[in-house]
Amino acid sequence: MVFNLTSDKIKSETAINNRIAYDTGNQDEKHEIIIQDAGLVNIYNLRGSQRSSTFRKFFQLSLNVEVPNKACTFSSNDKTFVLQTSPDEWMILSNYNEIHQQVIELEKKLTKVHFAINNLSDQYQVIYISGEKSRFVLSKGCSIDLDPSVFGPKICAQTTLALTDITIFCTAKNSFTVICRNSYANYLVDWLEDASFDCSYKFLKS
Repeated sequence: MVFNLTSDKIKSETAINNRIAYDTGNQDEKHEIIIQDAGLVNIYNLRGSQRSSTFRKFFQLSLNVEVPNKACTFSSNDKTFVLQTSPDEWMILSNYNEIHQQVIELEKKLTKVHFAINNLSDQYQVIYISGEKSRFVLSKGCSIDLDPSVFGPKICAQTTLALTDITIFCTAKNSFTVICRNSYANYLVDWLEDASFDCSYKFLKS
């Protein structure tokens, strides 16, 4: 899934949009690690009680996606990812503008239960990391166990990478999405480039 949020009225850029595309391999070579700017992404933080049947019901109906019921897991559909980052907290990522209306509808339906939802889209940068050496490179600076038997698809975590706070989730065997604060995004890509010195590396713009 590739996020690509655009507007006909405003031209917006991500924190790493001005970076130059970079390629250390040959044109026909299969790269061992690929880093990609995900572009503009809608990101919401939602807090509520997963023990509330009302909360879970309207959550699922409004966003049209299964609600994760275990911390450090996520669910998704074609347009939206929902990460459960703690027992009563979720992070919602979406690549289409209709998510804003869905969130408004969700807020209206949850008026009788305790909840809080905040738009964090302007605070964070999303980066895709993939390739057969992606786990190897990430493990150089990540404080969690990234072995496939432990951190596989449908798993997410809040941790650090190169001393930077991140949220990371695994979308396929060797494919990851990393969420970091905008102010650290260029530093994180610089670190990834340095950590990939012994690999065939490619950076793609959104």
